[in-house]
Amino acid sequence: MTTNKLEIEVKIEVDDLKKIKQRILKLGFWVIAPYAFEHNILFDTKDERLRKNKLLLRLRKVDDKYIVTFKHPPGQSLDASHYKIRAEKEIEVSDYETVKSIFSGLGFKVFFIYEKYREIFDNGNVKIMMDHTPIGDFIEIEGDAEGIDKTAAQLGYSKSDYITDNYRTLFKKKNKTGFMQFESSPPDDQ
Repeated sequence: MTTNKLEIEVKIEVDDLKKIKQRILKLGFWVIAPYAFEHNILFDTKDERLRKNKLLLRLRKVDDKYIVTFKHPPGQSLDASHYKIRAEKEIEVSDYETVKSIFSGLGFKVFFIYEKYREIFDNGNVKIMMDHTPIGDFIEIEGDAEGIDKTAAQLGYSKSDYITDNYRTLFKKKNKTGFMQFESSPPDDQ
């Protein structure tokens, strides 16, 4: 499976995932990916060339599924003041350890690891990702700007609640160091 898309999304920090899930389902969304543990590894060069150029190379493990993602910023014509907008390419791979070895052989190092439990909902136009992380609970709303704003409002949120930071930035803003992992999670991939 390969996908190429322009991803437009926002994060919103939430207090109660159970209540949010009830509201999401009442809006007519359905579960497209059940609650599952995700282990994400971000790779970069020693001099952080990818990060400095607003690029992202990630290997994600969800159950027995492994996905390589490459993200880069879109053209300057889009307004990113309220939304996180990035061009994204993804491909599912069958051998997690071989991909890690290839990245290492190409000079990429583990830059950051983050974990979360995620459940994904869809209504045909907008997706909502519900994330439980070591730094709190969040929803991500993905779609076009109008769909994001409408869905956020229906859930009781406004643009002032929108977060466009990635999990690494949020982790650092909470004065955390190291990797964003649960204490009882699988061992580090270093």
